[in-house]
Amino acid sequence: MIKLLIVDDDMWIREGLKRNIRWEQAGIEVAGTAADGEEALALMQELRPELVLTDIQMPFMDGLQLAERINGDYPGTKVVFLTGYDDFSYAKQALRLQAADYILKYEDNDVILNAAVAAAGTLLTERREAEKARRSEALVRNKFFAELLEGCANPEWARRELANLGIEAPEACFQVAVIQPEDNRRFARPGEGGNAELLLFSVHNICSELMSPDYPYRYPAIYNNRVNLLFNVPEAEEQEGAADRLNAHLEELRRTLEICLKIQVSIGLGSRREGIERIALSYGEALTAAQMKPILGGAGVFVSGEIRHSQSSHHSLLKEMEQYIRLHFAEEELNLTAIAAHVHISPAYASTLFKKYKGMNFSEYLVQLRMDKAAELLSATDAKSYEVSEQVGYRNPQYFSVLFKKHFGKSPSEYRRDRQQG
Repeated sequence: MIKLLIVDDDMWIREGLKRNIRWEQAGIEVAGTAADGEEALALMQELRPELVLTDIQMPFMDGLQLAERINGDYPGTKVVFLTGYDDFSYAKQALRLQAADYILKYEDNDVILNAAVAAAGTLLTERREAEKARRSEALVRNKFFAELLEGCANPEWARRELANLGIEAPEACFQVAVIQPEDNRRFARPGEGGNAELLLFSVHNICSELMSPDYPYRYPAIYNNRVNLLFNVPEAEEQEGAADRLNAHLEELRRTLEICLKIQVSIGLGSRREGIERIALSYGEALTAAQMKPILGGAGVFVSGEIRHSQSSHHSLLKEMEQYIRLHFAEEELNLTAIAAHVHISPAYASTLFKKYKGMNFSEYLVQLRMDKAAELLSATDAKSYEVSEQVGYRNPQYFSVLFKKHFGKSPSEYRRDRQQG
């Protein structure tokens, strides 16, 4: 249904137009009415009508002023003017404002309805043409990105195409991420796996909307029945913290896709490569990384350089992380990002290792370690509860007591008393 807003300062005319014309039979819904241009603008924001039928002569803001505001703020909305005056000057202004039509308000209802239907028809035609153009542009973009992902032999041609597509690529380094569904049949070719094309476009649109503004140069593209993300990334000397931010953004994107589309996905991230002609290398790495879920035991964000670790090196990394935690567990600000940086892997990968080999996430492991240390101090020293709290990384003694009781089933003072009596 096309939504219509009726605007006229005469209540009887407003109600007559609303009630006496068979709008719904013509596929038009009267979403609201307004008594003047100012009220109409407020309703435009709320109702978002596609069609406005408005009187010209009104107090506060007349129909011509209203149409001018609509043209500026709500492009694409069609305006049909009604007037009680057969005045050519109004008709000229209506033409200047690109009005869909200009008719006398005392015409037969069928004349008014036909004018609105014609305007709605124009609106739908313009929408179809815009959608056709959008899809055509998307096909051109996807074809171009397919060239980049498969291996571009002519960087100068690629730079010209980037400019023609209005894409800025100011940095020399590129990195590719590949989104891989757990059930690859969900992304099968159209006709082979249900509504695959719609799903691909849904993933593409979510990626377009949700990727962080921290990475203004990022381009989602559909290729090889997957959605792929191409990033321009900072030069090596400018990238401090950039890798962790990108991994965190991809993990957030992955969770959003799972929540919104009810599909489980993994994301593979290739290494950073310098030069347009090396984008394909990052893409190949990302494609391999995206398919590591069966090996690593769960969906996630998998970084190319990290998945090459053998099982023995996984244990070595975990041991090194545990040693770091034991040295720094009393620091309240200790977090997974700092630990991952110490062993030169991403936080997402560090989290995967904890879950796979310790059977718990990092925060659970840290709480368990701190509680065990607190129990040792309560048993072996005369330190006050608040002193123990600080020594195991909690500046808030009340919070420490709550965690301790949750962990051991008794408060720190009760725990010490029971140990001393035993």
